[in-house]
Amino acid sequence: MLNRRAFLMSAGATLINAPTVLRAQTTPSKKLRIVVIANRNHEADGLMAALCNQMAHSLVLSAPYNVDWPRWARVQSDPPAPTRDPGVSRCLIDVFASHETAPTIATMEIWCIDDLAVTGGKSDKKVTAMQQITNYTNPASAPDGVIAFGTAAYPGLVSNNGCATIGGTIFIHDASNGAPGSWSWPGYMDSLIPSKTPVSFFSNVSADQKTLVAISSEMIAPQNRPASVLQLIIAADAVGISSVNEPPPYCDADANSIMKAKQAGATNITSVETTHGVIRSMWDKPFIYVTAIPNRLCHFPDEAQSIYAQEFPSSHNTGIALKYVIPYFVSAIAQ
Repeated sequence: MLNRRAFLMSAGATLINAPTVLRAQTTPSKKLRIVVIANRNHEADGLMAALCNQMAHSLVLSAPYNVDWPRWARVQSDPPAPTRDPGVSRCLIDVFASHETAPTIATMEIWCIDDLAVTGGKSDKKVTAMQQITNYTNPASAPDGVIAFGTAAYPGLVSNNGCATIGGTIFIHDASNGAPGSWSWPGYMDSLIPSKTPVSFFSNVSADQKTLVAISSEMIAPQNRPASVLQLIIAADAVGISSVNEPPPYCDADANSIMKAKQAGATNITSVETTHGVIRSMWDKPFIYVTAIPNRLCHFPDEAQSIYAQEFPSSHNTGIALKYVIPYFVSAIAQ
């Protein structure tokens, strides 16, 4: 019987050491810029832990460089904690055409909104903060691909806690019903907003059983009600709901947003949170959401809230999923 380490080597070696997904691809005329944007510090920390761990390294990706991590909140401490450096990503990672000696076809930038500004959860302040991402390059330029990363609830009674979900379509609902000072994306509220990411991305990942097994084998079970099978849930028709300007009780607001999304035609809802849609509004570029699931819908207080052993594994697991799927994303949008 294979032990865990031997299983990981056998299950993941094919993709890690010889990723066929990019071999037939013509190298893009320019190196693509891919931005991965997490909302909260703890979400980005789980992502960084997965990407920076040598045991989880993929030969299709470079080692992280220009690393500015860990990042600490602006709090008083003795000795003083390291300060945040607004306007700078947490790290850069190059994506190779097939292996470490192949051409670099994209650079992935890891960002966190909490690093850029103190937003107080306000969507308009998040939008302002993300302008720094556009301005990161000289001259300022929009990215070629956008990935929203974060934690969210999964609807339904069955637990998917610890799983990762990936989709492209977003539905944004104003939970405040237009209260003064509320944020909106004019012309896009309460409608399904498709992604410009080719369907081939979703179908190619879904069809690669070795990739899916490798992802599952590196996931860590969270403490509360872990899913019976830790896995990546990915589909071209998956919808992420962003319930913005959300007043408490959040459960009622989220349930109402789900109802609105179903009325608009959503049939496969895999993520319910706030910020993915705000990130989607920034750039009209190929987009996916890569979501960690620490809790079932309406069970954040009792399953995930401020529980390290719940939220960290979920974010880590989704960082593992991102590591495996990023070559497919680059390949799809480079066509």
